[in-house]
Amino acid sequence: MKKTMYSNNRERFSLVFLFLMCIATFTAAAQNKNDNRKVGVYHISNYFSEAYLIKGNSEKLILIDTGVPVAGYQDSLVNSIKKLGFKPENITLAIVTHGHGDHAGNARFLQQTFKTKIAGSRADLEKFTSGKTELQKSEDVSIWGNRLRPYSDLSYPPFTPDIIVDTTIDLAPYGIIGKIIPIKGGHTPGDLLVLIGENLFVGDAFVGTFKSQGGGLAPDGHHVREHFFHENKQLADQNLKVIEKIALENKVKTIYPTHNGPVTTYELSKYIKEEPLLKLLSKQENDLLSAVLNGKSEVANSFLAANFILQTADHKDLNKNEFLQSFNPDPKTKTESLTAEDFRIVSSNENTVVLTYIEIIKLEGKDATNVAVTETYFKEKNEWKLGYKKEVN
Repeated sequence: MKKTMYSNNRERFSLVFLFLMCIATFTAAAQNKNDNRKVGVYHISNYFSEAYLIKGNSEKLILIDTGVPVAGYQDSLVNSIKKLGFKPENITLAIVTHGHGDHAGNARFLQQTFKTKIAGSRADLEKFTSGKTELQKSEDVSIWGNRLRPYSDLSYPPFTPDIIVDTTIDLAPYGIIGKIIPIKGGHTPGDLLVLIGENLFVGDAFVGTFKSQGGGLAPDGHHVREHFFHENKQLADQNLKVIEKIALENKVKTIYPTHNGPVTTYELSKYIKEEPLLKLLSKQENDLLSAVLNGKSEVANSFLAANFILQTADHKDLNKNEFLQSFNPDPKTKTESLTAEDFRIVSSNENTVVLTYIEIIKLEGKDATNVAVTETYFKEKNEWKLGYKKEVN
């Protein structure tokens, strides 16, 4: 009888214990889900610099990147935070994604004014402690790299990070469910990623797309494009797949480059898949423009499909023969330069690609003119041939 009672009590205890464990597990899962759901991401864009303010379930805040060290930016940053309804003194941690001045520019200001802890990579420690962007170490990736270099090689107040990152850092002590992830930097040696719930912040690993406007740049959609310069371009290209892997494994929905973001994980995967084709077609287009500039119709002919049509900016349609016959190696008005930039694949499948870019025409004695171009390429005998080109002023 006693043995039976003992057995029954043990079974009851086991059932109660199992029930309590289920409740605890459910509560923890619900709490974790609640934490991630309540994360607020606030985009702060002032001057030509951007930052992200992150709010979790507590009053604690995290700032990702600190902006440029130019007059007025510090007040603008503080006022932006206050307008969002938050107190700058509640920023418990500012994460500097790398050692360039438009990201690390106000780290010392935050340290001294609000006692904010600063996190930065050990690999960029020399940049932080010297306050130098060291852009001479970077190679230009696009024509915009050369144009923006004079405005981007910023010195800033030197500082020493409170948290020197050389391994993954848990953000829970700072009120956020997330982590800092160092990667082998391509943009700079000390590139950092920040993973928070379904959000991944990537600094300057890449940028969002833009368009040429008034001699400068303006945001233009939420697609991925290569940054203007990198210290190690090969590694920067490899890091795109590292970032994609982290995003897919953690079910990230939104990726935030510091400039012109955000983008979706799908857009990053699409860019990685299409990048080799983008490089091939952009080279073909530049070779075609060079042939046009130099009056080499036989070279241009090799890039064109048999049914090629050009719709010019002045609304004329030229077929392939008309286009090739229009070449004049000794025009009355000399064309000084004919170049293209900001290539982007709009859509693609196995046999068709739609490409956009900006064409820049400089006539002798006149200012350069930008023309927006849309092209459609078709695959003919395993080669991509230009079938349709539309120009719009």
